[in-house]
Amino acid sequence: MGDNESNSTSGKIPVNVGVVLDTDEVIGKMGLRCIRMALSDFYASHPHYSTRLLLNVRNSNATVVGAASAGKTYEESIFQSFTYF
Repeated sequence: MGDNESNSTSGKIPVNVGVVLDTDEVIGKMGLRCIRMALSDFYASHPHYSTRLLLNVRNSNATVVGAASAGKTYEESIFQSFTYF
């Protein structure tokens, strides 16, 4: 929650993005590192952008079922956070 507060006070609009990787393996850790570096590089060269991607990382546990489950859990948590009028 601290990230969202700091982004809102600096005029940045947070955009939540779900990332499902096998974070127990080297390739998953490397992929996440690359994604984070790419975002850092992008925002360093485009500081005028008002949106900021917020990565919500979930572990796939090295299985397709784990990946689907992590995605489903993330999706459910996002929908529960919305307020309906």
